[in-house]
Amino acid sequence: MPKLTGNCLCGNVSFKADGDIMMQGNCHCLDCQQVTGAAYATLVFMSENDVKITGETKKFEHKVDSGNSLTKDFCPNCGSQMFGANLGRPGSIALRAGSINEKAEIKPQFNVYASRKLDCVILDNNIPAFDKMPG
Repeated sequence: MPKLTGNCLCGNVSFKADGDIMMQGNCHCLDCQQVTGAAYATLVFMSENDVKITGETKKFEHKVDSGNSLTKDFCPNCGSQMFGANLGRPGSIALRAGSINEKAEIKPQFNVYASRKLDCVILDNNIPAFDKMPG
């Protein structure tokens, strides 16, 4: 039962998370590439009941190719991506790995949308890779 803490770049938004990590993985979809400005997003999923957020975030909601609506929460001051939610998976919250202080707890278990990964990204052969989101 790891205890995770984290904050945005300016410190206006922070969190404390007590509870079990449900799953964690890397997403190589085009949306994650665009929203992070990086090759992929690493997400750590927990029960939203286990995460206490301090500070106000701004939200952006959009539809993805699966038909689900996703919400991205970010700091309105510095723009740091902090959290995500999939309306198709109520009760869970995705913590952005870059905002987590306890870096040793970040251990992705899978890669999704591997078919869209950038050529410069080398996947870890020890974890499963899916061309799309597994059903």
